[in-house]
Amino acid sequence: MKQKFATGMRVASWALVWCAIAVFACTTSVEHASLRPKSPDAVWEREYGRARRFDSGGMREDAERHYRRALDAGRTFGIGDQRLLQTRLALADLYIAQGRTDDAEAQYVQVIRRQRAAYGEKNEAIADTLNRLGVLLADDGRASEALPLFEESLRLRARIYGSEDPSTVATMQNLASAYHEVGRFDEAEKLYVLALSAYEGRGEEVLGVASVTQNNLAVLYRSMGRGNEAESMHLHAISLSIEINGPRNPNVAIFSRDFANLLTEQERYPAAEARYKVAIQIFIANYGRSSEPVRRTMVDFAAMLHAEGRQRAAASMAAAAGKIEEELRRASADDSKAKSKRR
Repeated sequence: MKQKFATGMRVASWALVWCAIAVFACTTSVEHASLRPKSPDAVWEREYGRARRFDSGGMREDAERHYRRALDAGRTFGIGDQRLLQTRLALADLYIAQGRTDDAEAQYVQVIRRQRAAYGEKNEAIADTLNRLGVLLADDGRASEALPLFEESLRLRARIYGSEDPSTVATMQNLASAYHEVGRFDEAEKLYVLALSAYEGRGEEVLGVASVTQNNLAVLYRSMGRGNEAESMHLHAISLSIEINGPRNPNVAIFSRDFANLLTEQERYPAAEARYKVAIQIFIANYGRSSEPVRRTMVDFAAMLHAEGRQRAAASMAAAAGKIEEELRRASADDSKAKSKRR
């Protein structure tokens, strides 16, 4: 009995040894699997997903770091791989939000170069990126550099989609605005008129955009010294915007401010003052008093009061605009500090 018992103990001991070896082998296998390098596709997906989450949360420095890692992971991807283009476009958007125009421009240039190499010269994606880069440059005060980009984008979109497609008309309006900025007024007017004709009979879904085009054309007429036509177009734009979205929508405020600027030039000060006040009230209702639209309108209003000879009122309005500017600067600094602490 003792012998049998001793033999059983040895068998059990060997069983335990084999189990321990098996567990060690399994554990080692799992550890090695976790240390095994992931594929570039998996790394890109992980890093891009993290970047998007940080980006949507306003944590832009973290988002940039993960976008960069996603680009590094995709170095072996093809030159026209959609994941790389998608990452660069997202990175450009992030840089625009940060005010880093040069960095955003570099990303767009890279995307366009890769799109041309991968797809040729007549691709809708190229047209979209050209338009995006044109908007970036135009907003940066570089309308003359934006012109060839808008012109090429317009040619491509008209060829691919037709001259009345919404994307084509959007680029048409961008090009018209750039022509306006560089003083090519006749060409700008022609494109604005073409854009308006493209909206005719389209239904209510395009009326909002049509009202913006009308206002842009009114501002152009003001630059051309065609005050009566400008006034008529401003009033049409305001009326159409009220009809679509009601009297308190932000576009009514923008159009009213632009109309007030025309009235100021014509020295119709009481009418201009009434329009500025309407614009300020609408902007406050939509964005609050400490907002950039309110500040900008107050600056224009102060200039009108100065032109009318009401120096004390002009100084008071300018001071109010300056106070808002300081509040916005402080809020931006506080927001940056808060995001740094969250990181």
